[in-house]
Amino acid sequence: MTISISKFGNSILAFLLFILAFPSYGQHDYYFAQGERFDAEIPSPEDYLGYPIGDRHTRYDLAIAYLKELARLSERVTFQTIGQTNELRPLAVVTITSPQNHASLEEIRQQHLQLTDPGQPLPELEEQPIFIHLAYNVHGNEASGLETSLLTAYYYAACEDENVLYYLDESVIFIDPAQNPDGRDRFANWVNMHRGNPPVADPQDREHNEVWPGGRGNHYWFDLNRDWLPAAHVESRARLDFYHQWLPNVVIDFHEMGTNSTYYFEPSPPLGSENPLVPRRQYEELNVLLAQYQAQALDSLGSLYFTKEIFDNFYPGYGSTYPDFQGGVGATFEQASSRGNRQESSTGILTFPFTVRNHLVTGLATVRGAVENKQTLLEYQREFYSSALSEARKNPVNAYVYGEQDDINRLNRFTELLLRHKIKVYALEEELSLNGEQFLPGKAYIVPTEQVQYRLVESVFERRTEFVDSVFYDASAWTLALSYGIPHAEFRTGKLPLGNQLESVPEINLPEPQKSDYAYLMDWTDYAAPAALQYLLQHDVLAQVAMKPFSAQMNDGNRQFHRGTISVPLQAQQISKDSVYTLIRTASEQFEIPFYATATGFSADGVDLGSNNLQTVKMPKVLILTGEGVQSTEVGEVWFLLDQVGLPITKVEISNLPSIALHEYSTIVMVNGNYNKIAKTQSEKLANWINDGGTLVTFKGAAEWAITQELADAELLKDTADVPKQRFNYEDAREREGAKAIRGSIYQVDLDITNPLGFGYTRRDLAVYKNSNTLFALSKTSYHTVAQYSPQPLLSGYISNENLSKLSGTASLLLSTKGKGRVVLFADNPNFRGMWLGTNKLFLNAIYFGNLIN
Repeated sequence: MTISISKFGNSILAFLLFILAFPSYGQHDYYFAQGERFDAEIPSPEDYLGYPIGDRHTRYDLAIAYLKELARLSERVTFQTIGQTNELRPLAVVTITSPQNHASLEEIRQQHLQLTDPGQPLPELEEQPIFIHLAYNVHGNEASGLETSLLTAYYYAACEDENVLYYLDESVIFIDPAQNPDGRDRFANWVNMHRGNPPVADPQDREHNEVWPGGRGNHYWFDLNRDWLPAAHVESRARLDFYHQWLPNVVIDFHEMGTNSTYYFEPSPPLGSENPLVPRRQYEELNVLLAQYQAQALDSLGSLYFTKEIFDNFYPGYGSTYPDFQGGVGATFEQASSRGNRQESSTGILTFPFTVRNHLVTGLATVRGAVENKQTLLEYQREFYSSALSEARKNPVNAYVYGEQDDINRLNRFTELLLRHKIKVYALEEELSLNGEQFLPGKAYIVPTEQVQYRLVESVFERRTEFVDSVFYDASAWTLALSYGIPHAEFRTGKLPLGNQLESVPEINLPEPQKSDYAYLMDWTDYAAPAALQYLLQHDVLAQVAMKPFSAQMNDGNRQFHRGTISVPLQAQQISKDSVYTLIRTASEQFEIPFYATATGFSADGVDLGSNNLQTVKMPKVLILTGEGVQSTEVGEVWFLLDQVGLPITKVEISNLPSIALHEYSTIVMVNGNYNKIAKTQSEKLANWINDGGTLVTFKGAAEWAITQELADAELLKDTADVPKQRFNYEDAREREGAKAIRGSIYQVDLDITNPLGFGYTRRDLAVYKNSNTLFALSKTSYHTVAQYSPQPLLSGYISNENLSKLSGTASLLLSTKGKGRVVLFADNPNFRGMWLGTNKLFLNAIYFGNLIN
C-alpha cells in the first residue's frame, strides 16, 4: 500500500517530532520516573491543554486555567491571586501540601513565623512543615519555567507514591508559575507565531531571534529580577507582600542562560560574589547541602551542569538573594535556553522539552532535599534572626536617622519602602543634629539597627567601599538612602530618641488651598511637583516657572520660594478663576502637594511675579528613540517615570526616524545605546531640529554619539589603551580587565542648583549612580557644567584606583546650546531601575524647563 505523503504528511511529521522530543517513550515517562503512580482523576497538563508540554509555548491564561483546575480537583492544591500586572494579567501563587496541612494552614503559618522572632519560644520543629517556594519565569523569554511549573504542580497534585505523600505532609510548597506574565506572553506569542512544522533548529531563524525589546522585561521592559529591593513595580510589591506573609525556608529562582551553556545551580562563586552580611554557613553548608540533591537528579539524566561560576549572590535585589536576607536559602537555577522549540547548540540539538525536564528534576530534588533536612533549615532560620540581633549589638552604629524638610512625598516613599521590607521605623521624638544634618520631629524618622531585619537595614543605609573581588556580575552598590537622595546620618551614642513605631506611612494632612484672585504658587522641591504641573498643563492652565528665588505675601506672612517655583497667574488664564481653583484643589489633593494663594505680585525680596524671570512652561511633547542597539531597560525607565508623571511619550524606532516630522516634538530623548546606524542625513536632521529650538536629552553612549556627531559642543575623556609592560597569566585576565569597568557604584557630585536643570534641589551635594565608563571634560563654556564629580567622589561601591583618578573632578551633567536649542548630556542614568528618586528631577527638569535655558 502506498501512503500519500501530501495527504498524511502533517500527521507523520507531528508524530516524528514527538518521538524526537520524547525519545522511545511517551511524555509522561519522559518527565517522570517510570513506575510512579498518578491519580487518574487529575488531568495532566497534556490532558488539559491538548498538547504535550514542550510541544509549544503555553499561553499564560491557559496555564492559569489549568492551575485553577488542579485546585478545583485536588484537596492538596489551592490557587490564589496576589496581584495584577500592568497588562491586567493575574499574579498567581499555587499552594500545595497535604489536605491535613491545608486544614490548619493559618495556624502552621503563625507557628512558622515564630522562627523569625527570637523573643518567642521555638516551636516543635518535628511537627513544623518546611516552606518551599519555587518561582519561575521572572524573565519572560526564559520560557521553560512556566512549563516546568505546570508539571511540578501536577506531580504534587496527582502522584500517589508514598514518598510524595510524605513530602506533602512535611512541607508547604508555593509555586509562582510566572513572575513576569506580561513578558512571558510577549515571548510565547513570538515563538508560537514563528514555530515551524517541522521546527527549525537553525539559530538564525526568526523564531530564535525576537525583535527589540524582547520578552525579558515586564510591561515597562524592566528586569524584575533586579527589583526585589527597590520594589518599583506592581509585580514586585505583590510578591514581597506575599513573601513576608510566609518567609519560606528554601527559594529557587528558575532561569535560562545562553544556548551553548549547560545547567547551573549554586553554590555561587566563593567569597567575592557572596554578600558579607549573610552568614557564611548559608553559602558554605546549606547551599552545598541542597546542591548534592540537585546534582544527583541531573546525574540520573546524564545532563551536564556546573556550579561556583559566573552568577553571584551579592545584590539583595535578586529573587534568589533576597531570601538570604530573610533566613531562607535562596538559589538560582540556570538552564541553557532553546529560545524556541529546538535549536542547534555546541553540544547538539537543544530541545524545549529537554530544558523543561532539567528544571523539573532539580525542582523535585530541591523539595526532597529540603524535607530530608527540614530540622537543619528550620533551625537555621531561627539562628539567622538571632544572629542578626547579636551582630547588630556589635555594630557601633545604633541607628540611622533620616529626614527631609522640603520634600514630604519623597520622604514618604522612602519610608513606605522600608515598611514594605518589614524594617522597623520610628518617629523621631526630638530635634537632632548629626554630622552636619538637621533632623526635625514630624519630618524625620529613626531606624534602630538592633532588629531582626538588621542585615537589610545595613543594605539600605551602609556605604561599602572595600571588596574582596574587583569583578561584579551586576551592581556593587545599592544604598537606597542615597538613591532616594534622603539626608541621613548614623546615630552612635546616647539614648535612642524613639517616638511611636510606624505601622504605615503617615498621612499628609494638607489644608485645602485658599482661594486667590491673583495667583497660586507651588514649590518645585517636592517629588510630586512635576506630576501636579503636568495635570495643570493638560487641563489648559497657564503656568510659569520662577528662574530666581523670591518671597511672597501669604495670609500668615511672607514665605520664601525657591528657584523652580511654579506660578499660576489668574489674569493670564483662558479659563475662569473658579475652574482654575477647582483644578488647583484637585491637584493638591491628588498629588498631596501644597499650593499657596497670594493676593499680590509684589515680593518683599527677590523677583516679582510679573518679572521676565518668570517664564511660561509649555506642555512638552516628548519622543524617545527605540529599537535595536538601544538599551531597552533605560527606555523603559523613562517610559515608566513619565507615565507616573502623566506625560505621554512617543516611542519611535530608529529606522523610522526619516519619516518623523521632528518639529512636532519639543524634546527628544536618547538613552544609552549604539546609534551608529543613524545615517548622516538623519543626524543633520537632528542638528537642524536642535538649531530651531529643540531639546535633545542624552544618556551615556547616546551622549558620546551626540558629541562625535557634533550635535553637542563637549569633549569626551577617552580611556587610552593600556600598553602592557609585562606579561600576565591568562587566568588573571578576568580580574585585571574586570577592574577597568565601572559596573555600578555611587558618587557625589556638586550640582549647580541655580541652573534650570538643578531646580527643585536645595543643596548642592547629590548622589548619582554610575555604571559606565563615559567621562566628560568640563564644559568649554564656564556656566554649562551643571554637575561635577567631587574631588573624592566615591560614596559606595567598587571602582579601581585608576578609574577613580580619571573620574574625580570630571563632568557628570553638561549643557550644550546650539542655535535656539540645546543638548543635555548625562554621563550617568538619572532614572536607574526606577529607584533613583534623588536624580529623577534632573531628567524631568530637562523635559519641562530645557527649552527655557538661555
